[in-house]
Amino acid sequence: MNNVIDFPRKKTADIQTEHLMKALIIECQKLGMNTSNADFAFDMAWVQQFVQATVDNQNNLANELCRLTRASGAPTCRE
Repeated sequence: MNNVIDFPRKKTADIQTEHLMKALIIECQKLGMNTSNADFAFDMAWVQQFVQATVDNQNNLANELCRLTRASGAPTCRE
C-alpha cells in the first residue's frame, strides 16, 4: 500500500523518545539494576509514557497523557 501519510514531527519525537529510553536503561544497568526483571519492565513502561508525553510536548504534538495530567486551571501543554 503506497497511501501511507508521513508525519515527520511524530517520527522525530518517536526517535527522540527511543534514544532517551535507551540512555536511561543503560544508566540503570550501570547502577546495577536488574533490567531483565519483569517488574522493572512494567515500571519502565510508565516512565516511557511520561517521557513520550514530554517529548511530544516539546515537538508540539498532542499527547493524551499530557492533557490528562494537567490540573484544572493549570497551563495547557501547548503554552
